[in-house]
Amino acid sequence: MATTTSPEELMQQLESLKRELEDCRKAKELCQYNELKYRSLVEYANEGFILLDSNRVIIDVNKALLRISGCNREDFIGQSVDKFYDKTSVDFYSASRDHLSFEASFCAKTGTRIPMLFSRSILKDENRAFIGYMYFLSDLTELKATQEELKRAEHRYRSMYQNAVQAMFQSKLSGELIRVNPSYADILGYGSPEELLELKESADKIYFNPEDRTRMIRAVKKKGALVNYELRLKRKDGKPVWILANIRITKNNKNDAILEGILVDNTKKKALEKELRRDRKKFRSLAIHDNLTGLYNTRYLYKMLDDLIEGNGITNKPFSLIFMDMDNFKRIVDTYGHLNGSQALREVAITIKSCLKPPSFGVAYGGDEFVIVLPGFNKLQATEKAEQIRSKMKQTTYLTKAGFNVHIGASFGLATFPEDTNNRTGLLALADQAMFHIKQTGKGSIGITRS
Repeated sequence: MATTTSPEELMQQLESLKRELEDCRKAKELCQYNELKYRSLVEYANEGFILLDSNRVIIDVNKALLRISGCNREDFIGQSVDKFYDKTSVDFYSASRDHLSFEASFCAKTGTRIPMLFSRSILKDENRAFIGYMYFLSDLTELKATQEELKRAEHRYRSMYQNAVQAMFQSKLSGELIRVNPSYADILGYGSPEELLELKESADKIYFNPEDRTRMIRAVKKKGALVNYELRLKRKDGKPVWILANIRITKNNKNDAILEGILVDNTKKKALEKELRRDRKKFRSLAIHDNLTGLYNTRYLYKMLDDLIEGNGITNKPFSLIFMDMDNFKRIVDTYGHLNGSQALREVAITIKSCLKPPSFGVAYGGDEFVIVLPGFNKLQATEKAEQIRSKMKQTTYLTKAGFNVHIGASFGLATFPEDTNNRTGLLALADQAMFHIKQTGKGSIGITRS
């Protein structure tokens, strides 16, 4: 018996069919939207994209890959992906069941080899069944260029570090060396950086005084950096080396504070400065000393007499001056020659100096004349000093090294300030007159100015 469907049931079935059709339409639109979104994401991505079926045959590529490769879409479709990269250049990064990542040279249409990162993933359907592969390809050209430049920069840095004339170092604040270059080892007299780095307690080995390093650490902590900081270090052979250091505190990769810096060997300059100071001292000495006898010259005499006269106004202390002239010196020159005459003057100067103690001093006044200045000496004391010099000369035999036995005498004249005069010129003149009087009346004794 046939079953009849009521109009109400037919209407219900019709409404249900309409809903199913609407659901199908919406599902189709969603699929189309998702496909459009997928294609948009893939098509306009910066990375290359390849879609393969389960047989590893290319079924789709994006515009980025076409731009990178210089190929058309038709050059890819239906081809194996292996055709487009050099298998001998493959360098694997990672691999798992569903993912593979490797670097290889991609073969562009022009023949150019492009360094590329291939990232492959397996595609599965909603039932987890395998349906194909997809590749994302990243152009590594700029990255490789950057890496190469970094390698070149590192090589240049290492070359500069190894071949630098300046010494370079890194050390812990404790003094333990971390890194040094060959110049650092060379300055300290070690055969290689490795020999220096093997030292235990290296700070104690390269400093004469550990306190010098303590002061340097204190200074660099306070200022953050030191420029042209002078240090005296100890070479392997124990000799000193002076250096100028540019040092700063920085951090290592463990964030620990370390010292690093550049040192310049300043030893030669230091020696030159020392020599220059000696030369300046020598020049100053030459400026006030007589070259032949080593006694002071008249420039020094006049200055000191002025100073003594000025000082007398404060101290009220007297001083005396002895004028001394060699007796019969021309005969010595005529007999033994000029060279031996000069030597005789040098030896007489030695006799004079042996009788004097500072602040007293002798002066080569010219020719065979000498002046002796006696600060604080009154007339009696000055007379005793003149007699001491006269006696010492009489007891001395001169020119013995030249093979001669020569005895030399002298005449003396004495004046005292301010007893005899109140000015320099008068003092010299009075002493000279007293000496000249002795020359005229017999020589070899002491003439005293009488006020």
